[in-house]
Amino acid sequence: MDKIKANTTEKKQGIGRPQIYIDVEILKNLASIGCPDYEIASVMNISAKTLTRRYADIVEQYREKGKASLRKKMWDKAVKKDNTHMQIWLSKNYLNMKDRTQTESINEPLPLIIDAKAEDIDG
Repeated sequence: MDKIKANTTEKKQGIGRPQIYIDVEILKNLASIGCPDYEIASVMNISAKTLTRRYADIVEQYREKGKASLRKKMWDKAVKKDNTHMQIWLSKNYLNMKDRTQTESINEPLPLIIDAKAEDIDG
């Protein structure tokens, strides 16, 4: 397994925090499934700040790979498996297509109907 130190600065004579080694493969897998920084940091037993400071490039790279993988699966399902629902979803999101709705606007006032009898007025 590929492991790297969470804290890359060298400490002399044991002063400072102990070195933490993290499993980069786990880091890559968590990032590729879209886990937020705080979840990755929790699993890796480091702070979210350390994750961002030390591993932002790895996290970003594998998040983008995860998105590309998901996009490919969606595309395959829509096209190769002829999934109409996925085709509609993709067309709305990537082609800016919308469901057509018919709306009518009436710009003239409604007719005024007065139904009064003479006996109602006289009282």
